Amino acid sequence: MDKRAVVLITMLFLLSLSIVSAQPSLLLEVAQKSFKAKPGETILVPVVLSNVGNETAENVTLYVSGPAVEGFLYGSEFIKKVEPGEKIEKTLPIYIENPKAGVYELKVVARVGKMLTEVPISLRVLTKVSYSIDIDVEDRYLFGEDVTITLKVSSSSNGVIFGDVSYEIYRENVSIAEKSVHNIFLYPEYPKNKWEYVIFLPKPGVGKYTILVRTNFGGLSKTITKSFEVYQRNLRYETKFEKGIIYVRVLDEEGNGVGGIPVIIEGTELKTDSYGMAFIEAKEPGTYHITLNLDGKIVETFVEVKKLFITYEQRNETLLVHVRDSAGKGIASVTIEAIGPLGKTYSVTDENGTALINLNETGFGSISLKAESDRYLGAEAIIAVKEPQKPETQTPTQTTSTPINQTTPIPPAKPKDYGNLPIILVLSAVLFGSTSYLALFRPLKFEEQLDRYYFVKVRAPRMRELQNFRYEKAINAVEARATKGRVTIEDGKVIWEIDKLEPGEEAFLQVIL
Repeated sequence: MDKRAVVLITMLFLLSLSIVSAQPSLLLEVAQKSFKAKPGETILVPVVLSNVGNETAENVTLYVSGPAVEGFLYGSEFIKKVEPGEKIEKTLPIYIENPKAGVYELKVVARVGKMLTEVPISLRVLTKVSYSIDIDVEDRYLFGEDVTITLKVSSSSNGVIFGDVSYEIYRENVSIAEKSVHNIFLYPEYPKNKWEYVIFLPKPGVGKYTILVRTNFGGLSKTITKSFEVYQRNLRYETKFEKGIIYVRVLDEEGNGVGGIPVIIEGTELKTDSYGMAFIEAKEPGTYHITLNLDGKIVETFVEVKKLFITYEQRNETLLVHVRDSAGKGIASVTIEAIGPLGKTYSVTDENGTALINLNETGFGSISLKAESDRYLGAEAIIAVKEPQKPETQTPTQTTSTPINQTTPIPPAKPKDYGNLPIILVLSAVLFGSTSYLALFRPLKFEEQLDRYYFVKVRAPRMRELQNFRYEKAINAVEARATKGRVTIEDGKVIWEIDKLEPGEEAFLQVIL
């Protein structure tokens, strides 16, 4: 081989060496390979970047790469130029928001063009103990009510925490209950991150109560207190019987009606309305037993319901109606309604319990009597009265002298003149039949207003049932209720509908204005 060939080969070899070595070569060093931190902290990763090549490295990016996990924010650095042989020190931050506790594998990366230089590091996220406690209880309870207390612990930690809960309950600074619950585990995921404990106090006495709760989870202790009061109102009540209804009203200290008070009237369970009223219809006389629960104070009382009894006697064209109680005592100021073939009339009993009815106003025959009083159950009767016979007028006899042997002719008897009596008898029969029909076959309805209450009573005929009864009244009503049927308030009207009433059965409607 001649010298020129050797020189050419040597030049080509040196040229190839210069081409291969003419590129940057980056060296990445991380002095600390493992880190640990709690949520909310930031760690700093120190990095040394060296260019060990013979060419300048341009547009170099330093950053941290990790798994796609929420709760991490990674820092990065951009380096425009790294000369050959140059060393650059940088610090890359990692912010830990609130990832779950555990060990995470990360990388520190240096990138220039398509070239990557990586160094693995590990990050241990520690458990941060974070939780809240609460006591769920009302501020006030009426005496006689049960009290339910709920203790609550809610974890916002990023890992599993466990601990203990204890509570104490005091009444007027005197301990009445205490307990501890141990080894309670709370997890970061819902719903296992919550713990609840229910305490039940059956009808505690009047007084002020305090609940003290102590907790310790993951070495973090907390204490909370809450108070509530059991109180009793100074309630009073009124009872009365009026117009066939037994009323109970409960009032507060200021005289306002109290709603929601349990009332039992002769076995019927009721509750007072917003005006403090409860009522039932008294259908039979007797002593009615009433029980009230006045904020836990049980009160018993009685209401006496008496009934009217009527008797009668006819004296010519006057009917004497006697009204007495069950003991036979005459009752004054009782309204008597009498309906006969000719019409209706009213009277009121005197101090002896006697009322006078003019039969010329009612007519004779079948008479319907009705006695009503606010203080008694009414009485009714259908009686028959006869028209008294009018005395006949006699004509005095006159004596005349008659000649002997002379005969006086006797004129023929004239028919008796009854005048308009036949027409009256026919009309009386028609009126009697129609009145009997009213009493036996048509329903009766009564309406009356008392203060803020409007009352309606309907009674089915005695001889047949009442079907599809409907009552409408244009009235500004706040509330309405009935002993039977359906009641609605719409467009300024009260509508009362009853499907069926048995013969003689009564139903009662009360409207609060």
